Amino acid sequence: MRDDLRDQLAKEITRKQFLQYMAGAVLTIFGFGNLINLLTGGKHAHHLLGGTVDNNRHGFGSSKFGV
Repeated sequence: MRDDLRDQLAKEITRKQFLQYMAGAVLTIFGFGNLINLLTGGKHAHHLLGGTVDNNRHGFGSSKFGV
């Protein structure tokens, strides 16, 4: 098992293969739906980047204590 892993890590890959592996890793980490929201500017895209969603400026639930 370790020899197989070492062989895979020692194998040279092209830039295209590297980018494919990285894209697969990003999709695995963030999820396909979240990535689509982020790229299309969906309503939760800002929240995914660590910002706050400020949709409730007025009305029910807009106070700092309200629900």
